[in-house]
Amino acid sequence: MESTIIDKEKRRKTAKIVRDTAIIATGVLFLIIYITWWLTQGVAYSSWLLIPFVAALIYTLVQMVGNWTLYLAAHRAPHTTIPLTTQLRVDVFITACGEEPALIERAVLAAHNMHGAHRTWLLDDGADYRLEQMASRLGIGYLTRTGNDDAKAGNLNAALDRTDGDIIVIFDVDHAPEPDFLLRSLPYFADPAVGFVQVMLTFANDNDGWVAQAAGESSMDFYNPTSVGADRINSATLIGSNALIRRTALESISGYQPGLAEDLATSVALHAAGWQSRYVHEPLAPGVAPPDLTAWFNQQFKWSRGVFELLITAYPNVFGRLQLGQKLSYAVRMTYYWAGVFIAAHLLATIIVLFSTNAALRQLFESYLLVFIPLMVVFTLIRQLVLAEWQHKSIRSSMQYKPFVLVFNTWPIYTLSWVMACIRLPLGFRPTPKVKADRFNLSWLIPQFATVTLLLAGLGFSIVRQATLSPLIMLFTATMFVLHAMLFMLVIERSDKSVQSFLQPQTHEVKAKQPDHAVYRVSQIPRNADKEF
Repeated sequence: MESTIIDKEKRRKTAKIVRDTAIIATGVLFLIIYITWWLTQGVAYSSWLLIPFVAALIYTLVQMVGNWTLYLAAHRAPHTTIPLTTQLRVDVFITACGEEPALIERAVLAAHNMHGAHRTWLLDDGADYRLEQMASRLGIGYLTRTGNDDAKAGNLNAALDRTDGDIIVIFDVDHAPEPDFLLRSLPYFADPAVGFVQVMLTFANDNDGWVAQAAGESSMDFYNPTSVGADRINSATLIGSNALIRRTALESISGYQPGLAEDLATSVALHAAGWQSRYVHEPLAPGVAPPDLTAWFNQQFKWSRGVFELLITAYPNVFGRLQLGQKLSYAVRMTYYWAGVFIAAHLLATIIVLFSTNAALRQLFESYLLVFIPLMVVFTLIRQLVLAEWQHKSIRSSMQYKPFVLVFNTWPIYTLSWVMACIRLPLGFRPTPKVKADRFNLSWLIPQFATVTLLLAGLGFSIVRQATLSPLIMLFTATMFVLHAMLFMLVIERSDKSVQSFLQPQTHEVKAKQPDHAVYRVSQIPRNADKEF
């Protein structure tokens, strides 16, 4: 009976591998057709198209073939854990800087009540007396510092100097860990080569509106099949929150790396230093996705600018010290925001064609769309099918049209970030808002409004000049218009449920793992708090 069950499981896994290989092979076929068009028609039409051809080639190879490779790698055997034979002291860091106390208390309570001996520390970069009082009331450690140099990275490094845990667990203030978080993640450190463990990120506020749901779903592909595949080839990357890092690993790279993408910078440095990583594909600490467009645009602006900075600077410098799988994993992650430039280029090409009276140019663009549209359809279908297969069972399945619309309309942010990175224009640190803004700044939408205006004007110009537009060009133009129009509808969207209800402090009983009267500073760690796991 047992052997029959094992045989069925093997056949099921084999069938999944065959299916995924087949659909990805289909994607490769359409990609070859796309590249062939560039070689036989695009560059042949004008040598000026050599530059966009090289850009398109790099982007499609890294983002499409790179992701498909990670999808297939997900079928490899997962890492196993062994019982811990050494005692590890665990310090839990929750970084805060001006967020709502109710949100912070939710995370602090959850971290404090995790199973397994540990010390919980609130790292307050805002020096808020209310948080100090909260820490005292809950019996957790409280640390602050003078100044805010290096933002989150500086906050973490200051705390490292004042604590002594063997393992550092990091949570952003919007992530509340489950009680068994440590039990499910800490055993990976039984392997002394493991420098950090990253636990899957999920979001629990999808009822806060269309944007919150779309924002949460926008990263489902990365946190599920992509990260699982990266983990199977020893290249899981650090995301930031829900992370566990070995102290000696951090010390080997001189601490947490500063920057707008400090988590990714630290991840690259740790891998370059020879440390291994692990990924826990379980939703053990749900967080808060950006609840509105203001929060989303701010988050994406910061992330994309920071990631592009690393793509230009850190990644080339450590490329030779990374393993092959790590090179691939970071290439996929660091070029993700090139999607904005890719979209902007196609919008620009469409507008040029609409205003052009050159029949040959219109025919060329139509022939391009004949290979481009099928490629994008197949790429989207592969992504949807693989996500349905690999997403965690606790995540409800859905078509990914909402995150597609949201990410598509963020193209001006991504494009601006790339330009700023190329010309070395800095961007100041900006935390992601965790609650809805009172009003939306319409200046975020100026590029989208301008694009829609030009698309409509281009169509009008073609009609007036009686220029012949193929149905395919008309369809593509209409699609670009509709995708932008859907964003404009979001501006006036108002959710009946406020994120504030999600942030109400919990009232369950708190176990006194640390004395109620103490707010621990540099040398005030009580003996009974210094337990071992």
